[in-house]
Amino acid sequence: MKALVTGGSGFIGSNLVDYLVDEGHEVFNLSRHTYATNPRVLEHLGKNKNYHFFPIDLKDGIKLHKFFTENEFAVIFHLAASTHVDRSFLYPREFLEDNVVGTFNLLEAVRHLEERPKFVCLSTDEVFGDVPPPHMCVEEERIGPRNPYSASKASAEAYCGAYFHSFGVPVVIARSMNNYGPRQHPEKLIAKIITRGIRDEPFTLYGGGSTRGWIFVKDTCDALRFLSEKGRAGGIYHIPAKDYLTVHGVATVILSVMRKGHLFKGFSGRRLKDDERYALSGEKLGNLGWKPESSFKDGIKETINWYANNEWFWQGVCSP
Repeated sequence: MKALVTGGSGFIGSNLVDYLVDEGHEVFNLSRHTYATNPRVLEHLGKNKNYHFFPIDLKDGIKLHKFFTENEFAVIFHLAASTHVDRSFLYPREFLEDNVVGTFNLLEAVRHLEERPKFVCLSTDEVFGDVPPPHMCVEEERIGPRNPYSASKASAEAYCGAYFHSFGVPVVIARSMNNYGPRQHPEKLIAKIITRGIRDEPFTLYGGGSTRGWIFVKDTCDALRFLSEKGRAGGIYHIPAKDYLTVHGVATVILSVMRKGHLFKGFSGRRLKDDERYALSGEKLGNLGWKPESSFKDGIKETINWYANNEWFWQGVCSP
C-alpha cells in the first residue's frame, strides 16, 4: 500500500509512519517542522526505500496541488494539526489556519484527483465539550466545542463531511482521546511528569478533578490502519480509551512505576477554562472488531523506558 501521512513528523504521526513502514507499506510524510516536532525522530528511516519526506505546509495550496499531480496514494491519513490546547488561547488564528485552512486545502487537492484515496481524518473527543458523568458520547450526537482548538477541529470535521456529501471525497473521521507514548512533546502532562521524575525534580499539579480517557499511541495507530480498511466513507468512528483517570490519578500511576512519589508537592491553581470530562463510546468501532489492547500501566512503562533512553529528545526543551 502507498500511504500519505500528513503531520508525520509529529507525535502521533511519527508513530504512525513507523507502524506503516514496519508493515511493509510505502509511506510519504507530508509535514513541516515546528517547535512541537523533532526531525530526529524519524532519522532511522532516512535510508529506508519505503519512506519519503516532503516538507510542505498544508496552508500552501499551490505546492499541495503540485505534489498530488506527481504522486498517487491508496490512503491519506490526515494528522497534521496544531493540538496543544493551552496555546490555542494565545494563538487562536494559528489554530484556525493550521487546522481548518490546512484541511480545506488538502480536501480541495484530493477532490480534483481522478482516483481519490480513502481520506482518514484524525479528530478529537474535545469537539463535544464538557461531558457530565456517566454519559459516553456516541458518534451521531451534537458536538459543542468550547475552546479555539476544539472549535478548529470541529470545523475541520464539518469540511470533511461537506466534501463527502458535495464531491464524493471518501472521508472517514476518527475521533481519538488523550494519546500518550514515545515522542510526545514534554509540555504535555504525561511527558512532563516522566521527565520531572527522571530529573528528580519536584512538581505541583493544577487543582480540580479533570478526567480524561487515556490511550496508548500505538493503539491509535492500529485503529487508524483498521479504519483505512473497514471504515465506511462518510462515517465517523470513536477510538475509545481503555482507562479513564483524573490528572492526579495519572501522576499517581507514573510516580508509582518510577518509585518517585516524593516528587509530587500538591496542587496549585486551576487550568484555564478547563473542561472537566471527555468520554467517548467505542461501541461502533468495537462492533467492527477493534478494541484498544494496552492497559494504562503497561503503556506507561513502555513510555517511561523510551524517555529514559532518549534524553536527546527532551533535554533542554522548555516544559513549564
